[in-house]
Order: sequence, then C-alpha cells, then structure tokens
Amino acid sequence: MEHGDTLLTIAEIAIALAGFASLISVIGRRTSGTDRATGSLRLRLMLEVSFRNAAFALLPLPFFQVVPSDPMLWRVLSGIYLVVTTIHVAARLRTANRDSERLLGASSLVLFAVTVLASVANVLGLGGEHAFSLYLTNLLLGLGSGGLMFLSVAATVFDVD
Repeated sequence: MEHGDTLLTIAEIAIALAGFASLISVIGRRTSGTDRATGSLRLRLMLEVSFRNAAFALLPLPFFQVVPSDPMLWRVLSGIYLVVTTIHVAARLRTANRDSERLLGASSLVLFAVTVLASVANVLGLGGEHAFSLYLTNLLLGLGSGGLMFLSVAATVFDVD
C-alpha cells in the first residue's frame, strides 16, 4: 500500500476543508436575502467538490490488495474521475443563474481544464508507469478548486467582494 498514505492525507484535507467551510457558514448566519442564498449555494458547491475528492482519494484503497500500484487501476480511476467531474461541472454550469455564475469563475474553470487534460492523458496511457502521478494531479487540482471555493464561502460570510 505504497500510495495509501498519500490518498488518505488528501481525503483528510478535503474533509477538513468541508468542515471549516461549514463552520464558517454557521458563524456567518447573520446574512440575509440574496447574500444568504449565494452563501448557501457556494457552501453546497464547495461541499460537493470536497466530498467528491475525498471519495476519489478513498476509492482505490480496497483495490491495493488485488492490484497494488497497477497503472491500469489509475487509468480506470482517472476515467471515472473525468466522467464524474465533467458531469458535475456541466450540471453546475447548466443550473447557474446570475447570482451563481461567478461560483465557477475563471480560476476554477482553468483547474477543470487541466484536470481534463491530466485525466485524458492518463486514460490514454501517456503516464506509463507513472499513472498514479496523473491521478494524484487530478486530486490535487480538485483540492485547489475546493480551496478556491472555501475562499468564496469565507468571502460571502465576511462580506468581502
């Protein structure tokens, strides 16, 4: 289980981000109206991204007994990650309204584009024996997106534009 510790650490960070964002939003419940709706939407999106990344960090763990560090495992998981992430981003873009359009800002979309490239490269086998590195890149980019969303939740709570 050579990659297990790394994956568990990523899962812990993702869950910690979700917990801190939830805590901040509870502290900042004094907002009302549009600010509260925007804050709730940002929090929900941030939780979705964090839990998705935690799940994909934990997903490979049961397979280590069967196929330890097999590049094919990371290629398949990268493909699944690509599909799930693309569906999530597409659903969020489709349901976006004027208030939530900024939630998937340019920086989040750039991270998504790099995630797509890393996933496609891994699925096609371009990572070779370093397929885990490309899978790890996806998870780290997801943590980056979660971090950006955490900042947007905090900005909503503390009235920062």
